[in-house]
Amino acid sequence: MKYGCFAGLALVAVTAGCAPETAPVTKKGYQGKPPLGAAIVLADYTPLDVGGVTSNWRWIPFPDATCGNGSTTGLAIDWLPPESGGTDDLLVFFDGGGACWNYATCAAGTAVDRGYDAAKFQVEARDYIPCSLTNRALLPPSLAGATIVFVPYCTGDVHGGDHVADYGVWPDVITWRHKGHANVMAYLKRLAPTFPHPARLVVAGSSAGGFGALVNYEAFRWYWPDAAGYLVDDSGPALVNNDVPADFRQAWFANWGIGGATDPFCPGCRDDLSSAWSELAGLHPEDRLAFVSHTQDHVMGPFMLDTGSQFEADVRRLASGVIGPTGNARVFYDAGTDHMMLTPLDVCGAGSYVASHAAGAASPVGLDVWLERMVSADAATAASWDTASD
Repeated sequence: MKYGCFAGLALVAVTAGCAPETAPVTKKGYQGKPPLGAAIVLADYTPLDVGGVTSNWRWIPFPDATCGNGSTTGLAIDWLPPESGGTDDLLVFFDGGGACWNYATCAAGTAVDRGYDAAKFQVEARDYIPCSLTNRALLPPSLAGATIVFVPYCTGDVHGGDHVADYGVWPDVITWRHKGHANVMAYLKRLAPTFPHPARLVVAGSSAGGFGALVNYEAFRWYWPDAAGYLVDDSGPALVNNDVPADFRQAWFANWGIGGATDPFCPGCRDDLSSAWSELAGLHPEDRLAFVSHTQDHVMGPFMLDTGSQFEADVRRLASGVIGPTGNARVFYDAGTDHMMLTPLDVCGAGSYVASHAAGAASPVGLDVWLERMVSADAATAASWDTASD
């Protein structure tokens, strides 16, 4: 299901792709000036029909952004002009979905999309966005006029890869283009001149998109260093050390090339993905970083090979041992087994963001209130932002 679980869980590789890089980079942060391309002229793109109604979304094709099957993709933008209440704030949201890193998961993983075009986005905009954070009506009030950028997912690599891998044994070989991070860099080259001076930059995502927001955040700060920065990782748990199974982590670096995204700011992520939190917090001490999750997430628990209460122990260890000590990162934990908070699995159901937004379902405050405290420019409101955990 889209926005749903990762594919494959504990399946074993038949034939893995060759590692694209072997030695971590020791520098911290991207170096030099980021490359720029042509600005996007939004007026050149027709607003999309969503469920029979003309929406404010526009699909922007990118000939240099590639899905797992080699087809090209793009991104969607919801922009308001100043006379309609638009502001200079920018919210970038990474789509969720499945992940694969071996023959079994990449050939048989039906939860892993290999193509994504405007028509695919129109379906998601109709069925999922109305109940998600990317619905303008559900944005934190401080971000009501923000430009919303929706980054689709079709690369199987949690938006983190830049590697082409062949899985299987000839003649039964499947080629996957794990180009998630490469796509992000292509998007940034054009987004930066289109929106050159955002006041607030919010990088968010759910599930695979939560991981994507985390591993790509430093690239966004390279392009927009002067914006007030916010990271919201929803249900993409970069757990401590081998709480992410070591063979999974090693395959991600080898077969996805995720080191291209993480090495510039977090060489230690190769051994401990949770290091991304402390590294980003140290590089950007004025930014606000957030991880949100249900403590018994019924997708991420099995994905990490956790049983019983182990996943809850793991996410609490992440909070107490890594995120909490940073000083500028917080967690929002809610009891329950649902997967994801910012995007719904069951459309507008009890576990979806819209339910929390409307009812303040999570404790001790609703997620909507918590996010507003996080991004608010009002000093008193912002001062009340803190870890919220059942």
